[in-house]
Amino acid sequence: MPKVKSFNDTSAVSLAYGISDLDSKSDFVGAAKIPMSLIPFTTEGFAMQKEAKSSTAIRGNRRTSGSKNTKGSANGALTLEFGATQFVLDMLALISLSNWKDIDPATPALGKYLVDGETKKYMVVEKTMRTGPAPTDRLDHEWYFGTIMNDATMEFGDGELITLAMNTMSANADYASALAGADGLGGSIATAKTTPANYEIADSSNNLSKIEITDAANKVMEVTWSDASFQIQNNAREQSGLGHQFAAGIGLGKVAATFSGTIYYYDQAILDAHMKNKRVSLKTTIATAEGTFTIRMPNLMAQAPTNNAESENTDFSTALTLQAEAGTLDIGTNLKVPCIFCIEYVPTPVAP
Repeated sequence: MPKVKSFNDTSAVSLAYGISDLDSKSDFVGAAKIPMSLIPFTTEGFAMQKEAKSSTAIRGNRRTSGSKNTKGSANGALTLEFGATQFVLDMLALISLSNWKDIDPATPALGKYLVDGETKKYMVVEKTMRTGPAPTDRLDHEWYFGTIMNDATMEFGDGELITLAMNTMSANADYASALAGADGLGGSIATAKTTPANYEIADSSNNLSKIEITDAANKVMEVTWSDASFQIQNNAREQSGLGHQFAAGIGLGKVAATFSGTIYYYDQAILDAHMKNKRVSLKTTIATAEGTFTIRMPNLMAQAPTNNAESENTDFSTALTLQAEAGTLDIGTNLKVPCIFCIEYVPTPVAP
């Protein structure tokens, strides 16, 4: 007799990552498998596809024949809830294209920092769809190799959890299925998948400090934000090559960073900075139970601040975008560090 069907729920989907620049499934066989970490996510958009091409041959009738899927591409999207946990630290390093460094090499407990860099950092992503809990149930895997961060946006909404949304580009992709097996890793390229520890999810009311803009005279300006976002763009691009099913390589352009949002109107200081090309800087802090992040941008240009009264009984506010340019920062004992942005992280000391 026929059985009731039950189609997969999104809870059956998992994402795991490992830091690696290898770009083929054949590189992750046997002893070459790597430990991976699971990522709790709110949305994901990893997909592989091929470009459809249709034959243009004239055949004596009006019917098309001979279409084919040709060049492949692999892209991804991932949104996570921000906090002081290892997978967030790894994502920030991948986005920044740099490595965490000690704020004071002589005192590692003072924390570490990231600035925008040129280190080409890649990860491999394994997306798994689980058809059931038993060892005999099937796992469907998708792999995204040579995955680089194209852009990332940190969102600060009124009373909302702080999120980090990322878009990726991969040099290669593959897929396969296998039975889960006793260890639940059937067909995986991972030796193990680590589940992250619980962490405090940051929100824009309790964990975010005031977002400060400082003018060229080193005076903190009177600014209150109602919403904001911090975006980093690496301007990645696929480099196609003959004989390559997916990308032959991935190119990187200039790094760009912006801090944008809405501020309540107070005076014309922001407009004056825009009209007279005055430079400003920005600083804000996100503090959670596990650690504290400080975001600093030393050299910003105010782009087209716009304030218009559009309806009655509403707040008069200004839409503002701050575009980052090259500057320097003193970071602990590291003086005059060139950057367009800096993210510092100080872990909360563990009680004895």
